[in-house]
Amino acid sequence: MPLDYYDIHLSANASIVLNTDNERSVMVFTLLGDAYIGTELIKEKTAVKLTAGDNVTIKAADKDAQVLFICSAPLTEPVVWGGPIVMNTKEELNKAFDDLGRGTFLQNKISY
Repeated sequence: MPLDYYDIHLSANASIVLNTDNERSVMVFTLLGDAYIGTELIKEKTAVKLTAGDNVTIKAADKDAQVLFICSAPLTEPVVWGGPIVMNTKEELNKAFDDLGRGTFLQNKISY
């Protein structure tokens, strides 16, 4: 399933309108600077999950802004996490931590 990932750089008070699909999951992250997502001011270094809609307007506040826009098919499975590990069930999460403690969590190690 395709993933749209845009690294958007906006000058102060500049804006962009992005078309979205009601069937997709959309998230934005204000990496640098504050930005308006729709009409709501979102502070720097804040992630926002958007509700369904046909488009979204992203506008830099009074300073330049960098915003990450991520859009994909929604995840339709359960999610359980603990620290850096994400699994589908609590049992899988517990096993992952056991494997991590034993040093067997990584199945394939890549040399580079």
